[in-house]
Amino acid sequence: EYMGTLDLLRCPRSKGLLAPAMSTASKLPFKVVFCSGESESYPVSELEIHTPHTKGWRTPRFCDYPQEIGVAFDSIVRLRKVQLYSHQYLIATKIELFVGNVPKTAAPTYANARFQRLGYLSLDSNKRTEFSARELKSVHIDAIGQFLKLVVHKCHVNKYNLYNQVGLIAINCLGGPVAF
Repeated sequence: EYMGTLDLLRCPRSKGLLAPAMSTASKLPFKVVFCSGESESYPVSELEIHTPHTKGWRTPRFCDYPQEIGVAFDSIVRLRKVQLYSHQYLIATKIELFVGNVPKTAAPTYANARFQRLGYLSLDSNKRTEFSARELKSVHIDAIGQFLKLVVHKCHVNKYNLYNQVGLIAINCLGGPVAF
């Protein structure tokens, strides 16, 4: 199932608009608990930090695809919106989203989670902007879980992506706690 809306953001040197905030959901803190690969200079831990100086995450050079990123929330949450901010030329062709929960009899770890596929996002090759715009994908969902898994598929090939990498500048999750 395809999901998402397309918003193109200009690089910091030009003006861009951010997606509007949701009034009923708040930013969900998370920790990256799994990554199948990362560039030494652009570790996945960068996705946990949201500042103007954040460099973001990159896959290793010439890696095998798909790559996987797993994040854990502080508790079981109702996930309402996921935002992915893509690099301007290290662009994935597709990113799949999964939400995960752990059976009551198992320890609450990413490895023990059972994941349900929510859908996928297709990203623009960015050729028409001459690779000067970053893409913000905003996906409205309604899912309950303690984990979010991103499966990052192969990159768009272009003259700037010399090492066949994918880069994400930021991940933002919005929602709220689940009351039992």
